[in-house]
Amino acid sequence: MAHLISVHSFTFDPTETLYDFQVDIKQSTIENAGDGAFLTYLGARVLKKSADARSTRLIRGHCIDNDICTHNPLESETLSGKKSTVTLTGDNLHYNDNSIYWSKKRADKFTEFQSNENPSHTKLSHGSCRSTVESFTFDENEVKCKVHEEVKKFRENIPDGNGIGFLGIHQESDYESDDYELFWNHPNAFELGRYGPHRPGDRKTNLHFDFKNFIHNFEPSEWSYEVPEPILNRRQIVDITDNDTGKVHSVARGHTPIYVNEVGHNSKLHSNVLIRDKNDRSVYYYVCIEKERAMKKGDTVELFANYGDHYEQVRERKCYGRVNKSEHLGGDEDDGAKLQRNFHEREEVEKDISSLEVYAMFHLVEFLTENVLKPISESIGCVAHVKLDLRLQRNLIVRRRLHWVGEKLTERVQEFIAHPLVDSSSECICSIRESLRQWRFVSMPSLFNKLNPDLANTLLGELSEELLYQTRSCIPCPLDETVWCNIAIDLTRKTTHSIAQHLFCSSGPIGLRKQYLGNDLLKHAKHAAVALKDGSNAINAINGQDSSNDSNNNPRTKSMDDHINLLSFKARGRKIKIDDLLDGTKEQMVSLYNSHQTIHFGTAAIMADIQAYCDAVDLCNMDQYYLPKTTRIISECDRSVVSQYKPTGKNCSANCSSQFYWMARSVDAFKKGCAHVNEQWYLENQVLAITHILASICVDWTEEPVKNSWYSLELLCKNICLDLINAERALAQGAVKPTWPVPQVKPAYSPALCDVGPAKHSRRKPHKARKMAGVPPSSKLLPGNAAEILN
Repeated sequence: MAHLISVHSFTFDPTETLYDFQVDIKQSTIENAGDGAFLTYLGARVLKKSADARSTRLIRGHCIDNDICTHNPLESETLSGKKSTVTLTGDNLHYNDNSIYWSKKRADKFTEFQSNENPSHTKLSHGSCRSTVESFTFDENEVKCKVHEEVKKFRENIPDGNGIGFLGIHQESDYESDDYELFWNHPNAFELGRYGPHRPGDRKTNLHFDFKNFIHNFEPSEWSYEVPEPILNRRQIVDITDNDTGKVHSVARGHTPIYVNEVGHNSKLHSNVLIRDKNDRSVYYYVCIEKERAMKKGDTVELFANYGDHYEQVRERKCYGRVNKSEHLGGDEDDGAKLQRNFHEREEVEKDISSLEVYAMFHLVEFLTENVLKPISESIGCVAHVKLDLRLQRNLIVRRRLHWVGEKLTERVQEFIAHPLVDSSSECICSIRESLRQWRFVSMPSLFNKLNPDLANTLLGELSEELLYQTRSCIPCPLDETVWCNIAIDLTRKTTHSIAQHLFCSSGPIGLRKQYLGNDLLKHAKHAAVALKDGSNAINAINGQDSSNDSNNNPRTKSMDDHINLLSFKARGRKIKIDDLLDGTKEQMVSLYNSHQTIHFGTAAIMADIQAYCDAVDLCNMDQYYLPKTTRIISECDRSVVSQYKPTGKNCSANCSSQFYWMARSVDAFKKGCAHVNEQWYLENQVLAITHILASICVDWTEEPVKNSWYSLELLCKNICLDLINAERALAQGAVKPTWPVPQVKPAYSPALCDVGPAKHSRRKPHKARKMAGVPPSSKLLPGNAAEILN
């Protein structure tokens, strides 16, 4: 693709100096940011002495008049409520040859005309009651003004009629180069170009955009802005992506602003682009160079903007948001973190659907059917004849999400039909039901057999997300390495993929499919239990061995590290204040075994190590060498394994939490032989919980001809060698979800929004379109040549 190169010339000050720039699109200096926009200062051009003297003399004879009514933007509104900006063009449409610079004599005459003008003057004829209406217009040619005539003569001598300068009387030959003129323009700015909209369809209601954004896996939110003007009585979003792909459309790719990257939370980057709206409906970018960063001829800088707080959720998905750093939360490449964000989005979609009325649903379904479903269906329908590329992977996700949204919309339609005040036979309801029937992904089983392994895994991954969303209240934070060990994560993937493949991607009798599914689920659980037992035995065997040797001579081999990796939990690596871990007395840490909160594994492991150290200090009378107050902040243990804990008191667990008989310890504690793996805990919480919750919630084993023949809790316990009573007790307690200490995350701060007053915010906060800051009263924005948009 050829990269854009554009040249701009602007004049800012009374000297009418021209500053020349070139904007290039090339690889950004930010890693993995794609292309970026680079501004090169080509130098300045100043007026020659004779031209400068002429301009100074003529400028003194002029004044600026912005108050002519037709200078202001006009607005049209359709019957549906859509608004657009109307620009009037024509010769001398605004008087004074369409220039805001009026000679003082002409301005005085026009002011006098305006004060005397009346839209209709009535003259009464003598002896008659008849009246006539006489209209008056301002004839500027009757005003004899030498200054204006001189300016007009200079303009007529310019060949193309496009003069330079405030009065439009200069040509390029009137300028000479000045290689030593520095450039800076803060607090003013010059227009880089329009970000959007570029097409009528770029303007959407927030309802249509939110559903499109969800269906396209949140990619449109990277390229959207919210503008102040409402549309169809809803919030308006400027969206420059194609409806069928979610990618930036070709018209927008031809404009510079989309290549401007952002500073994010990187203190080494400096924002030199302002983002503003025009007429409350169009988004423009402006270049603003501060005096401290003045450019000399030949200097090149990359252009950066600050997208503000409303872009924070996109930053988090791309793993450079504030919580990604402070809480070490993964981006969308981390399956666990991605699932939690997507679960929230699905909840918001369901909330939006639950509040939809018939008219709004009709237009939403119509929009998604025509603009998303039909082109996607055509693409997928040609799967046997086209190259299986990345776009097809995205299309499979889009097609399945349309099916999922369609099921939720169908449930809402059933509520309409059941309502006594809704006419279920109305044209709107019938049209919605007919369209939603097309949304069902009935071809998925036959399509699945044509997919290569990568595409099949893409579709199974999307179906797995639906299954895990269905069980989210019972399986907390699925695929999250801070809550589930690698054995459990692998078991979760295999279990959900098997359910998805046998129930949704296969054809044939349902009883036979469930038979194969039951066999798969028991097989996956058994393999996980064997891996757990092998790892537990290998790690526990370290106890009693000499661990003082180096790793080369230590009996623990690389296989041992593999076992530890399968059983360990990854911590966020957060910094925790010691004071946050103290009990009410502020003299000792909270009890690890009587806490009413479930402690994060990494936090519990480091607390256990500290407690063991403190016990050793007390036991060996080493207080004089120990200075506890010198360490005020600790880091969570990077990797931890759950150990056994055997209380000495009788009936001491009656008032204790479920955490009483187990505790996470650091990996080092196991390597040194100081702790034993709690195999029972892993079996109950990391194998049993995953398999049985998914199998019992996502699959109906009670219907004929299955009748619990191929899967049941008894069969599962038999395959993983777990006592049935213990299994029932563990399932009654529920899956373990560490919640303490609660992370303290400060809200993101954006200087770009610091001068913005109160604004309406939607219920849905993630991926919300960006908003622009207001224009400081002391700044001046120099416009470019882009025409306003649109119907």
